[in-house]
Amino acid sequence: MFAIAVTTTLMGPSFPVIVKEFNLSLGLLGFLASAWSAGYLLSFIGGLLSDRYGEATIISLSFVIVGVAAGLISAAPSYDLLLVLFLLAGIGGAFGESAMTPLIARLFPKRGGFALNILHLFYSLGSFVGPIVAALVISWYGNWRLSYSMMAAVFGLLIVISILTARKSDGVRARMVEPGEGIAMREVVTRGWVLMLAMFFYLGAETGTSAWLPTFLVMMRGFSIELAGVSLGLFWGTMAVGRLVLGSVTDRVRFRRIILFSSIVSAVLIFLGIMIGSNSWMIISWSTSGFVMGPIMPTLFAWANRLFDSRRGFVTGLIYCVGFAGGVFSPWLLGTLADLLSLRFAMLYLVFSISAVGVSILMVHDSRLLRHDGC
Repeated sequence: MFAIAVTTTLMGPSFPVIVKEFNLSLGLLGFLASAWSAGYLLSFIGGLLSDRYGEATIISLSFVIVGVAAGLISAAPSYDLLLVLFLLAGIGGAFGESAMTPLIARLFPKRGGFALNILHLFYSLGSFVGPIVAALVISWYGNWRLSYSMMAAVFGLLIVISILTARKSDGVRARMVEPGEGIAMREVVTRGWVLMLAMFFYLGAETGTSAWLPTFLVMMRGFSIELAGVSLGLFWGTMAVGRLVLGSVTDRVRFRRIILFSSIVSAVLIFLGIMIGSNSWMIISWSTSGFVMGPIMPTLFAWANRLFDSRRGFVTGLIYCVGFAGGVFSPWLLGTLADLLSLRFAMLYLVFSISAVGVSILMVHDSRLLRHDGC
């Protein structure tokens, strides 16, 4: 999870360099960010495969896909090829996360909320490290591609380790779900649509921030690439802390309350981070918003896995799929709005998107969904 996150978030500080190297408009740059998220639209396939063949096997496959894609990204000669490779890397990340989340939920059924927050804490840590690594590599060597080469080497090691682990994982292999067994897929959609809608808006805000915050700080506030990368890293680093601190209470407080609180407070903080005049306070505001946003996604997954325990892989993949539709839409929309109006105005979509998470949760009226709402 840490390695996937590092590779995903290298793009933020790399984008101001990529836009010049390939002479791109902001709209095309946003489309490039959306390509990575578009890979997550196939998350439900990864979830189905993990239900069928076991989580460890699919995790190994995901490492192969992401590692190969990262290596090829480091040598991509054109924007079109870069677009395809970002999409491929997103597919690999989708398969990995769709297998890891149900595995952890199954291994820790009584403390699923906290366990999933800890799992996704490592995504936040990786997302803290990724922008800083990319910014430092660009600053020291003037080469955005080198950081992707480094991660390809890391994945080479992880591929070997994960394959050896998968061969010994029969004891924790997921039980195969036969057609017609357990909860019907139609019921997953009809009962879980509110959680999917909330994830659509959450990942729209998270992915939009990851893709556009460094560019916003460089172009609109005059930050150096290094400082912009550190600012994004702090957003993700404080998110890791939020998942540890706020995530520790998710199994004692209703999931709905945690998500609603985090949505409202983070929306206010992101608004201040866009509009405030002081650069120092801007960094503080964005960092604090990361802390408060931290428990939203793991808590949504804990809620869904508790509700649909016999189809955890499929449910996790489906929620990722719908969520990353928001992740595809958001970076593209921000780039388009920036071209048509201004980048500052475009960033206000992030305020709307994270607010809509709370509005979605307020729409929960299903009695069964509420019975599985935490404590």
